[in-house]
Amino acid sequence: MEYTKFFSNVADWVKPNPIRRLSTLINRPGIISFAGGVPSPETFPSEKIAEIAQRLIQERGAEVLQYGVTRGNRQLIEYIVEQMQTRGVKTSPEEIILTSGSQQGLDLLARLLAEPGDIVLAELPSYIGGTYALNNVGGTLTGLSMSEDGLDLDAITEKVLKMRDLGCQVKLIYTIPNFQNPSGITMSLEKRKSLLALASELDLLILEDDPYGELYFDTPPPPPIKSLDTEGRVIYLGSFSKVLTPGLRTAWVVAPSEIVAKVELIKESADLCSSMLDQAIVAECARQNLVQSRLAKLREFYKIRCQAMLSALEKFAPSGTNWTKPTGGLFVWVELASQIDTTDMLSQAVEQGVAYIPGAPFYVSDAKVNTLRLAFSKETPERITIGIEKLCKMF
Repeated sequence: MEYTKFFSNVADWVKPNPIRRLSTLINRPGIISFAGGVPSPETFPSEKIAEIAQRLIQERGAEVLQYGVTRGNRQLIEYIVEQMQTRGVKTSPEEIILTSGSQQGLDLLARLLAEPGDIVLAELPSYIGGTYALNNVGGTLTGLSMSEDGLDLDAITEKVLKMRDLGCQVKLIYTIPNFQNPSGITMSLEKRKSLLALASELDLLILEDDPYGELYFDTPPPPPIKSLDTEGRVIYLGSFSKVLTPGLRTAWVVAPSEIVAKVELIKESADLCSSMLDQAIVAECARQNLVQSRLAKLREFYKIRCQAMLSALEKFAPSGTNWTKPTGGLFVWVELASQIDTTDMLSQAVEQGVAYIPGAPFYVSDAKVNTLRLAFSKETPERITIGIEKLCKMF
């Protein structure tokens, strides 16, 4: 049969995630992989989680193996309220909903806030999962350039007013202010304040995606943009994926209660509720202080690997190469000589036993094909050094 006639417009908008599409190429056994932006399995408290899961099923199986409320585990929501307050964000359970990872939060918010043709402003480069969620509802992504301390704000007002003069709806700015995926850049406090002021002036919402904020190496990043928000313009996404395990698929959205109520209705039709077992495990980990007590070791774990990558780049990178120097998170962003196309060279790199993600897919416009994202989270410092040397010789 020919099924095209049955498809909705969404079928034309959706695009394959290039990182997922490359998975068979970059995940070969024995490869030194700088590709996946994933936490190291070495950091997972697997035995403790197994003990907690077994006890929860034995003692509370009728509850944790059942359907639950769409908003999520109340005990965990109250814990999140407390943790958000330590970050300077005053909130309440009515302003929080749990989601199946931040990716579901991005998808639900995209469906709530963006209509076909709406303009969404995003960083250049930006997280593919966020920009594709917005694209898949028909949103039109427009790029905003970045500097060493975050978004370049000077052109935003002119760009927004020009698009509105053309009859376009501009509603939203999507940003990852802490140790950004893919660049590793952290937005300065001054720019956070200025961005919020611009959002107020131009009547925009800010979607603040913050999965890496707790993974700083030495000095905490500036407070969340949400903590500076007095008008309810900032929607904040947080996650347990990077500080506990991603497999438990537990994240949250903090937003004004009117927005959270609408997200809840959309989530009801998406999955009824996230896994009650996953949420109960995370709640018990939080109750036992298994989340906060691990952060110091996590930060040191990733700091050592980041330093190994930066040192190797300093030693082996070809002349004319530039790279970011993150102070937290999982990523280093590299820009090579202009004539190099990192997509074209990926197969050659894999043949030499090293994988990375080409930079072009992270751009919603004005893509730079001579860029790449390197994740330092998975490999040992020794393998990082070997892998960077191989890549640099190839480039």
